[in-house]
Amino acid sequence: MDVRQALTARQLNAEPRRNGSVVVGASPDGRSASAVVWAVQEAESTGRLVKLVTAHEERTPSPARPAHDLSVLARQLTLQQVMSLTTLGPVVPALLSAAADAELLVVGHRGMGRMARALAGGVSAQLAEQSTVPVVVVPEAWMQARFAAAPLVLGLSPDAASHGDGPEAAATEFAFARADALGVPLTVVCAWQVPPVTTCDAEATVLYEQATKESVEGRLASWTERYPWVTASLCSGGTTAADALLQAARHAQLIVVARSRRRLGSTSRAIMCHSECPVVVVPDHGVDLERGGLR
Repeated sequence: MDVRQALTARQLNAEPRRNGSVVVGASPDGRSASAVVWAVQEAESTGRLVKLVTAHEERTPSPARPAHDLSVLARQLTLQQVMSLTTLGPVVPALLSAAADAELLVVGHRGMGRMARALAGGVSAQLAEQSTVPVVVVPEAWMQARFAAAPLVLGLSPDAASHGDGPEAAATEFAFARADALGVPLTVVCAWQVPPVTTCDAEATVLYEQATKESVEGRLASWTERYPWVTASLCSGGTTAADALLQAARHAQLIVVARSRRRLGSTSRAIMCHSECPVVVVPDHGVDLERGGLR
C-alpha cells in the first residue's frame, strides 16, 4: 500500500469531527486552572469553542473583576473563541445543563487531603455518573505539556463486550480514536480475579487466565484493524482493576474508563479519586440513545 492509499484508508476509518464545544467547570477560587488549561488545549487542537462555566452556590458580592478570573487565562492560551458563563446555584446541575450538547465536560479535582478528595470526588462522581457526554477529571497539579507524548490507558472488564453496542464500546472507540489522533501508544488494561473454585488448581488457573486473555484480545481485534496506526498493548493479570489501572497510568497522559448507563462503578470512583493523571469517563452508547440519538 503506497502513501496515498494509506492516507485514503485512514480518512475512511476516521470518524467525522463533531461540532460540540468543550465545557469546563471553573471554580470561583481559581483552583481549577489545570482543568481550564486541559480544556483549552483540547479546543485548540480540535478547533472547538471553549465554554467556561463558573457556578456560585450562594450569592456573593461581585467585584469589578473576580480575583480568580480563569477566562483571562483561557483567552491567553487559545485563538479559539472562549465563552464565559456565570451561574447562581448548585454546581452539578449547572455544568450538566451547559454540557448537554457539548463534546466534552472537563472538571478539576483537588488532590489534597482525604476530606478534600471526598468533596471534590463527590462533584466529579456526580457529573461522571449523570452526564450524557464524556467527563474528563483533571487533577489540580496536572501539567499536560510534560506528558504530551505519553500513552493513553484504557480500562476494560474481562467479561464485558467492547465491540458493537456493548457497554464498553464507546470508551474503546474514544481511546483508540484519541490515540490515533495524538499519535501515541495505547495500553489496554484488563484485570481479573481468579474464581475461588480454581485457586487450588494450578492448571485450572492457567487455563482460566489464558481463556480470559484470548477473549479480550478477540474483542480488541476489530479495533486494531480499524486503527492500524495505533500501537496497542494488552496488560492483563489477576489483580484488582483499580490497582492495575493506577500502576499502568504512572507515566500516562489519560485514563479512559466506561460507564454503563447511569451507574458509576467502584473502580471508576477509585481511579478518579487517586489517579495522578486525568481520567475520562465515557458513557455507553445507550445513554446517547436515551438523549435522542444526537450522536
